Amino acid sequence: DGAALRRQLEEMGREEKIDPKALRLVRADVLERFMNSSIAGRMRTADAAGKLYKERQFVIGVPANLMDEADSEELILIQGIMDAWFEEEDGLVLVDYKTDRIAEGEEQEFLSRYGTQMVYYSQALSQITGKKVKEAVIYSLTLQKEIRVL
Repeated sequence: DGAALRRQLEEMGREEKIDPKALRLVRADVLERFMNSSIAGRMRTADAAGKLYKERQFVIGVPANLMDEADSEELILIQGIMDAWFEEEDGLVLVDYKTDRIAEGEEQEFLSRYGTQMVYYSQALSQITGKKVKEAVIYSLTLQKEIRVL
C-alpha cells in the first residue's frame, strides 16, 4: 500500500541507500500506481520464479541494410541498457520505463520516438538469450500506463 511504500522510501533515505536530492523527486503515488499495474504484477511473478532481469547492458551489431542506413551488410553497433525483461512460458517480455512528459492521446508520438529503440533492444535480447521476445512494453510513468510496442 501507499503508506508502506512511503515508509520504505523514508527508511532508504535514513540508511543512505538513496541520495536525499533524488528522494525528494520520488513520487510515492506514481510508484504505487506502477506497483499495482498489470506489468508490475507479471514482473513480480517472474521474479518469484527467478526469471526477472534488470539493468542489462548490451552491444549488438545490426547490418546497415536492416537499418535502412545503406545497402550493405556492414555492421552498425548499437549499445544500450535494457531497464528490465522477464521470461514467461511462451517467451520474453522487454520493459522500458519512460519519464517523458506526454499527454493522454499522444501515445503514437511516443511510439514514433521510442519504437525503433525497442525493436533493436528486442533483437539484442533475442540474440543474447536465444529466445523469442513476445512483447516489448514501454511503461510511461507520466501517463501511468503500458504502451505496447511489440
